[in-house]
Amino acid sequence: MGSQAKPLPRAKPGRDKAARSAAASAETRQILNSLRQIVRSLRISSRNAEQRVGLSGAQLFVLQCLSRHSPCSVNELAATTATDQSSVSVVVSRLFARGLVARQSSVLDRRRVELSLTPAGRRLLTTAPEAAQDRLLSALSKLPQPELVLLSGLLGKVVELADVSGESPSLFFEDGPTLLRAKGRGGHARR
Repeated sequence: MGSQAKPLPRAKPGRDKAARSAAASAETRQILNSLRQIVRSLRISSRNAEQRVGLSGAQLFVLQCLSRHSPCSVNELAATTATDQSSVSVVVSRLFARGLVARQSSVLDRRRVELSLTPAGRRLLTTAPEAAQDRLLSALSKLPQPELVLLSGLLGKVVELADVSGESPSLFFEDGPTLLRAKGRGGHARR
């Protein structure tokens, strides 16, 4: 008679759940660490832009996009920055007010407003650091299309499940120096 193999002991349900939980915890930690690294890079880039040229990270990113793709419309600039028209319009208005961006009617279609850098905007870019958003867009462009689709869907689902999808997203760190003005009496920012 041959020896019979002993049946393997079955794992207890609590241990399976604990093992799955530990694995999920490691994966969750890795995901959160990746998000933290991205946000940290964007925050440092924005702070560096504020210190070196007095612009928020979003303003610098928009200026750099305009330096490569101008003249262009607000909608074209929104597509270039991978955001919506209203978000980029707010940033452009702030840059226009500082004399860094010009608006003019198109020669071909007077209804179309074209944006371009002013000489002051071009000069400012000569001393400006690279915007982290450029590196992020470059990295995303290197992913194969199926991975981009998967990442988009999964991040969208996380946003939905976390219940943080209530408002339209603006450009990263557009609450920079143009919104943080010198404090007046009573500790409130002057507008």
